[in-house]
Amino acid sequence: MSEIPIYLGDIQVLLALILAVIYFIGFSKYGKAYKIFTLYLAVIAIIQLITFYYALYKWNNIFFFHFYFISQFIFMSLFYYNLLKNNFILLILGLGLVVISAQFVLDPTIFYEYNTYGVSLTQSIIVLYAIIYYYRSLSVANPFMLINTGVLLYFITSILFFASGNLFLHPDIPKETKRYIGLINQFLYFVFQVLIFLEWYRNYRIKKV
Repeated sequence: MSEIPIYLGDIQVLLALILAVIYFIGFSKYGKAYKIFTLYLAVIAIIQLITFYYALYKWNNIFFFHFYFISQFIFMSLFYYNLLKNNFILLILGLGLVVISAQFVLDPTIFYEYNTYGVSLTQSIIVLYAIIYYYRSLSVANPFMLINTGVLLYFITSILFFASGNLFLHPDIPKETKRYIGLINQFLYFVFQVLIFLEWYRNYRIKKV
């Protein structure tokens, strides 16, 4: 049981690379939203690969988490901006980046910790985008609905998981509790990756004539 999170984590790194590659196949054929999401997949895959390399040598890789959630916030905001066509999203993106930058200026040591406030803020905003997009899709068929469903499923749970990131480092928290909660988060991320693949397979793969 204790080895499941390790194997699942390895699989997710591999899947992240595969997803980036298969989405890049159609990079020049589809619109801005597709291109932005493809770049998001590529950046996240690179960060996960580097983090995985650090973990192999048991090096501290927590600081990569900041690159992860900030990149995620930027690309997903631009992704939903292209879907929703609402300039307010750009304003939210700018304000969010200002808040995160202020955190690092006021407390530089946070770079070596889980930025619980930063990740909770950015992922909550992304969930809000997804809810609005889902609401607009009730009456009109819109693209990327599988991806949007994955965002809702994974990010809502992820907010709770990452928001308690520093708590998980506390020695009084039982290891089994940390393991089970971490496993749930990993499983939902795997579901998110599967939905991303299904979106590509159904709508963007090269189909034989």
